[in-house]
Parts: sequence; C-alpha cells; structure tokens
Amino acid sequence: MANENVVYPGQIIGVIGESNSNLSLITTAKRMGFKVAIFSNNEDPTMIHVSDYQYMGDFNDKAALKMFAERCDVVIYNNDQIGSDIINYLADYTRIPQNTELLDINQDRLIERSFFETLNMNMVPYSTIIELEDLYQAINSIGYPAILKPIQRGLMGGQELYIEKQSDIVKASGMLDTGTYILESYVKHDIDYTVVVTRSADSDRVVFPVIEDIYHQNRLITSFTPAQLESGLEDEMNRIANEIANNLDYVGTFEVSFFVSDNGSIYVNKIAPNVGIAGFVFEYSLSIDQIEQHLRAIAGLPLMKPIKGIPTVLQTISENDYSRIQTQWVIKDNWHFNFYGLSNGAHKIVGHILIPTESIPKTLMQLEGTNIWRDVDFETKYKKMS
Repeated sequence: MANENVVYPGQIIGVIGESNSNLSLITTAKRMGFKVAIFSNNEDPTMIHVSDYQYMGDFNDKAALKMFAERCDVVIYNNDQIGSDIINYLADYTRIPQNTELLDINQDRLIERSFFETLNMNMVPYSTIIELEDLYQAINSIGYPAILKPIQRGLMGGQELYIEKQSDIVKASGMLDTGTYILESYVKHDIDYTVVVTRSADSDRVVFPVIEDIYHQNRLITSFTPAQLESGLEDEMNRIANEIANNLDYVGTFEVSFFVSDNGSIYVNKIAPNVGIAGFVFEYSLSIDQIEQHLRAIAGLPLMKPIKGIPTVLQTISENDYSRIQTQWVIKDNWHFNFYGLSNGAHKIVGHILIPTESIPKTLMQLEGTNIWRDVDFETKYKKMS
C-alpha cells in the first residue's frame, strides 16, 4: 500500500527558484526515477531541456504558481532568496517538506542571530542599526574593525561596509536610507568551514564530514575534505550542527558555516536552506552525495549512512576564469569539470572542478601552479598541512 508521505518513482517533484545546483538536482531526481517540473522566471534552456515540465512566469503570478503546484506531488525550493510568502502559497496546493522556518531565519540576520542566541551559540558581537547615531554608539562597544550589513540578505545587492576607523562611518549615511542594518565585530580569521546536514521528516539526520573552505573577497574559491582540524573543533561543529537540526522544522539538506578565529574560538556564521557549492565535494569523497540525500529526505526515504571515499578538492570556476581553464581542460587527466551554464558577470560562479586526490596539499600546490587563481593564498593552507 502506497504511503502518502513518500514520493515514488514516476511521481513529480517540483523545483522552484534558480540555483547553481539546479542542474544536478534535476538530473539526480530523474536518475532516481522521478519526473521533474520547474518553475522559473528565467528561461534557462539547459533547465528546460532536462526537466519534464516547465512553468515560466513571475513569482508573483499566483495563477501560474497554482498550476505548477497542482501538477507536483511535492515541491522543493532551491534558492534561499525566494520569499516565504511564495512557499506558503504553494503549500496550499502541494506538499513543501522544507517548510519556511529556515528560509525566514536565513533571510533575516536579526532572526538568525536571535535563533543562535536561543541555542547559546558563539557568534560575533553585533548591534541593530537604524540611523547614523546608532552606528556611532554601537562602534564604541563593538570596536574597530566592524562590518555593517543589511538585515535582509540580498538587500542593496548584498552591499556591506567595512569600518576600520571613525572616518569610515559617514559612508554609511546613504546605505541606512534603504532599511535597517546590523553592525558586526570583524573577527580576524583565515579558516572557514562548512558542515552539511540532511534532516528527515522523523528528525533523523546525517551530518556530513567537515569541509574546509578558502574564500577570496567573500566568494568561495576552494573547498576540500577531509578538513585539516583538531578533533575537538570537529566535535564542536558537529554538536552545533546537530543542535540546529534538533530545533528546526525543516526536511532536506542545509548548510551551517563557521569560522575559527586566530585564537582558536569557533564562531557560527550562518545557516542556509539550500544545496550549496561546497557540498559538491562529496561526489567523490563519500558514498552518498548531498543532493541524493536531500532528495531522499524530501521523498520520505531513509537517509543513507555515508562511507568515506577519496579525499577531494573542489575548485570553483567563475566566468572570468572560463577562458583560462581551457589549457587545464586538455592536460589534466584527474580533473572532473562541471558547468552550470555561462551567464553575465565576471565573478559569477559558472562551474566547479572536482579533484579526487591522494594528497590535498599537493593538489592545492597544483592549483597554485596553474596561475589561474593568482589572488588566492593556497600556500598558507598547504604549508600548514605539511
């Protein structure tokens, strides 16, 4: 007898929202036997080609959303910027296992920090900023340097202001006209981590191995696993990830990002309800990847216990890198190239390379030796591992 909470092969999974992981999400769903419908406000020919059903329209087009929802047995949102009002509307006509709680937490930095505070998690000091006078008062307690960020992620294109000295504060006057901000203390660090978690409807969860990340100008450049860290740090990050999962009404895969300060303190940075780029590293490093695990949770299937595979390095490809990797495309016999489709914007991530390896330090040296990612400090990473 069929279980109404299970999605079976041949049934339709809907995907709404644009994301770099959509192509992998759709193709994995189809490999598992599902049919896939997409709803998008962007006519991406790749997604149209690989999906079974396509609905194009504005996210405010309720008639189109209703048609899409009624066609699907279950719907996944794969973009943390989509409005929870849209998801709640779809939920009137189909099942949305992810719900909207984590979406709301991710999109509003004040709600997110309140959530972290409730769970007694270590995060950087912060203050709410409404007007310029608030900023002058807050900087006295938070100190320099600090970062001014909009409460709503994505507001003003994600514009942030780094405040290193008092004369920098006046630059915030125009930004504050657009809404409320938070001022965060800037904690110096050069180590970032991602923990990927998949949670099922019955609160079972799988916490994936810790991923170490390399960022440049707030953009993810490189990820690798297994991460090089002390067992105490790994245990604490796993504890925090489990505690977050215990206190969420969410089904599917999500990310928790951390950084470790120069004095060794762990700070939780953010949580995101999506299948992010860093987690692609599990395609070779584990027996189960984040996308199939995500779909298993959504479909009401038992989660799979990961078996460790090959140490793997992930290197992102921006549109600006595209022409420079063509030589590597020809000569590298152990680089697995994955492309999401080219788009406008020199810094837009358009793909990634997966490199299974016997030595992560040697692979980082190999990436450095290409001179493609010249602004990235690979040397600090591989020297610490030697």
